[in-house]
Amino acid sequence: MAIIRTLTLILMGCFIFTAHAWVDTDFDGVPDKKDACNDTPANSVVMANGCIDTELLIVDEDAEDDSAFDAELGATVTNNAALIAEQCRQQRDLSVAVDCFGSILQPVYFDFDKSKVLLTQRPTLVRVQQYIEQHPEVVIRLEGHTDSIGSDAVNQALSLKRAATIKNLLVNEYQFQPTSIGIVGMSNKNPVADNATVEGRQRNRRVEFIISAE
Repeated sequence: MAIIRTLTLILMGCFIFTAHAWVDTDFDGVPDKKDACNDTPANSVVMANGCIDTELLIVDEDAEDDSAFDAELGATVTNNAALIAEQCRQQRDLSVAVDCFGSILQPVYFDFDKSKVLLTQRPTLVRVQQYIEQHPEVVIRLEGHTDSIGSDAVNQALSLKRAATIKNLLVNEYQFQPTSIGIVGMSNKNPVADNATVEGRQRNRRVEFIISAE
């Protein structure tokens, strides 16, 4: 009985620890223990650290006068990229649609030294899939990037692996044609933020989608 009691206590402890580890207060897919912004609005697309990339927020200062945007997007600053993406998909002119979608599509972000795609990044892949269903003639170039930590050889390999991981997901889970997707590793050569800060390095660990018409 003592052994059974001990095992029961161990199992209960493991369960409690696991449950605590995966508490997600704002339901963005990032557990609180890893979430640097644990109060993001519902349905926000966040980076690997749980924060919204403020560089990609849509600024709509003339929403009431601009027929290109729905009244639903009337806030001065909004993270409603999904709504704008729907408008991009409805563009009949392919070049206009490509420019529109490319302007609001968020990169896929990664944890440090990792190429695994986090659950929080899946909405971006869904948006790409929905767009390609409307415009199957476009091609995609996936550019993998890293922060500045590590050697150039390591970062080059990691950036290429990140791009390859996204391609594999698009082909195997989202029914993309492999011939329509190219990949390239950029190492840490094209940072979009300051590598001297934690937030900057987070934004630099990414794969970008470069969409173009054939």
